[in-house]
Amino acid sequence: MDCNAKEFQSSLAKALQRYLGEFGYIDASPRIIKTTDFGTFILRVARGQERKAILALAFIKELNGTDTGIYTLKTSGTVLTLSDYVVKTSPMAENARKMDKD
Repeated sequence: MDCNAKEFQSSLAKALQRYLGEFGYIDASPRIIKTTDFGTFILRVARGQERKAILALAFIKELNGTDTGIYTLKTSGTVLTLSDYVVKTSPMAENARKMDKD
């Protein structure tokens, strides 16, 4: 996707609002906590709103005029656990593991 983080966050917020509705969006209060260079991000939502947010993300097929697909890789109770997961499963980490094996 060719847009900066602010544009991405804005277009994601609009899409979530479309699928959750205004009150659902306010209840979930989604925030992007972390993004990576390879298209992964951590989205924080209010406790108890995880399933609604995951479902809404699955319906998003376009952001900022670009076709896209958003897939939930993992959910967790803490941002630290997800940050560790993102780092461990990143393409860069995968390449480092391959190099260590050689």
